[in-house]
Amino acid sequence: MTRDELNAKLKEDLATLAGDKAISLEMNYGMLVLTIPAELHHKVAEWAYNDEFWQFNHFIDITAVDYLKLHDDYRFELVVHLRSHKHNLKFRYKTRLAGDDPSIATLTDVYAGASWTEREIWDFFGINFTGHPRMTRILSPDDFVGYPLRKDFPVKGQHRGTFPRGTVVSNKRREAVTSPQTKPKPADQMLPRTPWEIRREPLRGKENGNA
Repeated sequence: MTRDELNAKLKEDLATLAGDKAISLEMNYGMLVLTIPAELHHKVAEWAYNDEFWQFNHFIDITAVDYLKLHDDYRFELVVHLRSHKHNLKFRYKTRLAGDDPSIATLTDVYAGASWTEREIWDFFGINFTGHPRMTRILSPDDFVGYPLRKDFPVKGQHRGTFPRGTVVSNKRREAVTSPQTKPKPADQMLPRTPWEIRREPLRGKENGNA
């Protein structure tokens, strides 16, 4: 089958799967995009993985978008990308979520690769995935307050929790990043100097307070 024929069949199968609950189903930059309500989120992933013909066995990514005050009936969208190695074909489906603290079923029981990316979405957007084996922050400290990628999060940040020393805490408070100073090994001193070291030589006395 050609790519156009595959996309046509996939569009027909997705339309049958989602039925009248599908919000939209269209081609976008050569990729089929399905938009669905939250109740179909897990069902579409299960079908994509288990369908004998399609076998969408490659979980590419899941991410989120915050449409703060842009739409009345929903605020967030989850965006999932899947690929079928069998047909070398990708498709995208988007799930709309309403409310400021949405919750939705995890995909980790279908695609193990969703584990870390779902934690990242929880960390940055505050979208909870029920049934996830470890729904905790993955990049921010556990005592971090807020969700940095939400549109209503302060641009200049706020208290960020117990970050390790040497990291930027906020735009108002910074700590210098330090690295250990090492002396050159004796064998290194026998090597010819590089052009950069030659240019730096007159400055070394000044750095050591001898100028």
